[in-house]
Amino acid sequence: MVDTEYCYRFGLVGWPLQFSLSPLIHKEFFRSTGLSGVYGAYSVSPEGFTETVSELLGSGITGLNVTCPHKPAAAGMCDELEGQARDLKVINTLRKVNGHITGYNTDVYGFSRFIDECNLPEPFFLTGSGSAALAADHVLHERCLEYELFCRDPGKWSGFTPARKLNELNDSLKHTGAGTVVNATTLGWKDDDIFPLDGSLLEGMVFADLNYSISWHWRNDLRHQGVNIFTGEAMLVHQAARSFAIWTGIMPGTAAVLEMTREKLEEMKKGSDCS
Repeated sequence: MVDTEYCYRFGLVGWPLQFSLSPLIHKEFFRSTGLSGVYGAYSVSPEGFTETVSELLGSGITGLNVTCPHKPAAAGMCDELEGQARDLKVINTLRKVNGHITGYNTDVYGFSRFIDECNLPEPFFLTGSGSAALAADHVLHERCLEYELFCRDPGKWSGFTPARKLNELNDSLKHTGAGTVVNATTLGWKDDDIFPLDGSLLEGMVFADLNYSISWHWRNDLRHQGVNIFTGEAMLVHQAARSFAIWTGIMPGTAAVLEMTREKLEEMKKGSDCS
């Protein structure tokens, strides 16, 4: 039976945290499950991360999502790491119960659902070396899917598959006519970012951008070249649902929330086009 009397307190920490869809998503999760709760967004600098998160968890907040650049540091605050978080050593979800802090990585679940929901085809060309790339690498490896990994500094990569230099991606794509390029880098959050790839090589392929910025010019121009594009709001919603389930014990539905999220992004895009 759902306890509608208890008021949950959750939130998101990141830096900088100028905008996030997470509060809107979790508000809908609360509504759809009949639970009472609030979800705040907290901009926390790297220098003040440990102290601020300790204060937040000490104030009655029992669940926190963690985004860039804090995911590796958050793992160090945990008394225990669960599931894939033990392998990755980076987390995006904290849960505090009776003073005990447990860390989880729900990005793995989110990316796996993203692949299935968008029907992303093999082979995969994964780009990046941060926490999102590690989660995607974990999924592709565990599911025995065909993929290659490209990043700026292969020597610092700690995932399952060997890394190649990012500037080798063009050469690799010249020898394939199908598949999915996954952007797990931070490129795309700034409108004028340039991805180090000849866009003409993506004709007939899929570009899966784990970011969900509505106004990245380079990616948006790919549509005119016949490239099939998916953005990361599906991963965002599914990883959020998994976090919500960890905190409350109830897995919320995602279809309506994903539709709402896409409508919100489209609304923002129209507003941006008119400004």
